[in-house]
Amino acid sequence: MFGSSTTMKRSSPPTWTDGPPTRCLYWDRSGSQLFNVSRDPNLSLFTIRLRDPAVSTMQAPAISTERLLYVLLVTLVAVGVARRTWNLRGRRAFARSRGCLPPRSRAPVKDPIFGFDFIYDAIFNKAGDRYLESTLKSFRELGTTYTMSRWAMSVFYTCDSLNMKQILAGSFEDFGLPHTRVTALSSFVGDGIFTLDNEPWYHARMSLKPMVARSDKETIRGILEGNFQSVLRLLPDDGASVNLQDIFFRLVMDFATEYLTGNSAHMLDNEDTQGARAQQFVSDYMTCSTEVITCLGLGPLQHLRFNSDAKRAKNAVFSFLDAFIDDSLRKRAIKGASVRDDFLTQLTALTTDRMVLRNQLLHILIATRDTVASTLSNLFFVLARNPQVYDKLRANVLAVAGTEAPTTDQLKQMKFARWCVNESLRLHPVIPIGGRQARRDTVLPRGGGADGQAPLLVPEGTIVMSNVYAMHRDEQVFGANVEAFNPERWDNLHPGWGYLPFSGGPRICMGQHIALTVVQYILVRMAQTVSSIDGLGEKDWVEQYALATTCRGGVHVSLHKA
Repeated sequence: MFGSSTTMKRSSPPTWTDGPPTRCLYWDRSGSQLFNVSRDPNLSLFTIRLRDPAVSTMQAPAISTERLLYVLLVTLVAVGVARRTWNLRGRRAFARSRGCLPPRSRAPVKDPIFGFDFIYDAIFNKAGDRYLESTLKSFRELGTTYTMSRWAMSVFYTCDSLNMKQILAGSFEDFGLPHTRVTALSSFVGDGIFTLDNEPWYHARMSLKPMVARSDKETIRGILEGNFQSVLRLLPDDGASVNLQDIFFRLVMDFATEYLTGNSAHMLDNEDTQGARAQQFVSDYMTCSTEVITCLGLGPLQHLRFNSDAKRAKNAVFSFLDAFIDDSLRKRAIKGASVRDDFLTQLTALTTDRMVLRNQLLHILIATRDTVASTLSNLFFVLARNPQVYDKLRANVLAVAGTEAPTTDQLKQMKFARWCVNESLRLHPVIPIGGRQARRDTVLPRGGGADGQAPLLVPEGTIVMSNVYAMHRDEQVFGANVEAFNPERWDNLHPGWGYLPFSGGPRICMGQHIALTVVQYILVRMAQTVSSIDGLGEKDWVEQYALATTCRGGVHVSLHKA
């Protein structure tokens, strides 16, 4: 193209027929001028001329910057189309090999790309405290698995127990945490078991698991009994109204801080300065929790949000927890490596990084304070509106343990109390919806074809939202009248993967035995102490959708001590 090097001769500088260039660059190779590069000041364009007067008198046409950019753009588009075509062919072959069929249902949205109308409805329903109810309605209209586009991403919704088993266990490696969830939650609690994936998640979980597994039930009972005695001082004797939800959240926070750090937050003690500071912590913590939920709803737009109140609240939460961390570090320094007093002090044997310790403490607080307190609140909401169930519970408790604090063996004998807890978690799971994102092309067992029974292809990047709230209302598993609080339905009931109050698979809640022990112990002690309980306020349970779902407005009751 450039001519032979044997014919090239040194020549005098070229003559420019288009006028003097603004700039001229030379590339000399074997003494021959191969390139002249100039800019026409009238057109503000760069041109490249390939010429060697000694070889040829013909001048190659100029190539403008616009043409180069056009060629580059066309090339990139062609490569993108070719790559997408190749991927689609591979994906279709993968789907055929697995027997996948197109999804049975798609959500009827006006905006098929971004799903803005669907997003608006979700925000509207959350603001109206009926989001979970709206999701249940969608499943009853569209089937147990349906698809749509949201924020220009493919999203699948399912309440099928077989699909959930596949996501959480069978194809565990094919799914990771959605990026939007990680971003929203990490902004508050940092890196930990609820925000990490792959190897970092595995190492974080393995570092915590031995500490959780070594939990001493007698130690738990001792802490709980002390907390319950503080609760008794807050319960009125004359049948006056009391908000049990407020008391339960304070109780569980006191238990969690004492169990995890060795020092109680003293939230049940309002009289002193320490109790007032603890109450401020609760307010700041809830501000942060609400901000996380808001960011989750915004999806990728959460990066555009800035909330100065949430930032202030987060700093206040960090400051509150740092006091516990400082104390644990001091205990470690004084007692040496042999100390194994509490969870946080044991954690300091693995690291002394304050940020890491704070992040781990926040993750464990979510797993204890939020879930356990919400479970207790939801349980007593339904018990207060089902007096015949409460009477049967109280009779069963008194028959086994009388009025004394129950032992671990006695708690195991209280079958009806366990049924009550199970039924409350069925009706009102504290984590009602979970999400996973496909790391690679994979398959769900059901959801494809006209009847929804064929396998369904899940392309890489697809988000799958698993709805436990709706799954727990499957009449084929739990029988008729699924909206009723009926503990007796658990007699010989074995729902398997149809019942997931603590998730399942490798990410199952590793502290669920602690949570259930706390809930059942407080339930039994309340049944021993309170002869009757009547619900006040709203007749129906109204959701408060947060990190752990609980009852909007609290649990206001009138109770009478025995």
